[in-house]
Amino acid sequence: MNRRERALLVLTIVGFLVPNTMIALFAVRHGIAFDGYFRHFGDSPLATLLALDLSISFVAFALWAAWEGKRLGMRSWWVPIPASLLVGLCFALPLFLLLRERAVRKRPPHLQMEGREPRLPQATP
Repeated sequence: MNRRERALLVLTIVGFLVPNTMIALFAVRHGIAFDGYFRHFGDSPLATLLALDLSISFVAFALWAAWEGKRLGMRSWWVPIPASLLVGLCFALPLFLLLRERAVRKRPPHLQMEGREPRLPQATP
């Protein structure tokens, strides 16, 4: 596991723990009935903005994950999509980036130019 993968793994773990801790605190305070949880999405313009922002971000992420995952031949490209619905984007995005990083690292060397400009041969005078 390289340094990037370790950083993404830490972010994935934090992205899993933080929202689940908040949901646990909500459940302790308000009970397990989550109708109250979703009802608060429209309580104020700011809450509505955050809910819409996350909704649009989820759609963009799901499309990109599908396109990028298929392009790289990732077998588990789809896993972060339900993870984002069950936990949140703060978990799913670093999870997808971790899976993507592993897929790129395992590609044959001639296909690993991801994110780098190819070197052109130097002209001789």
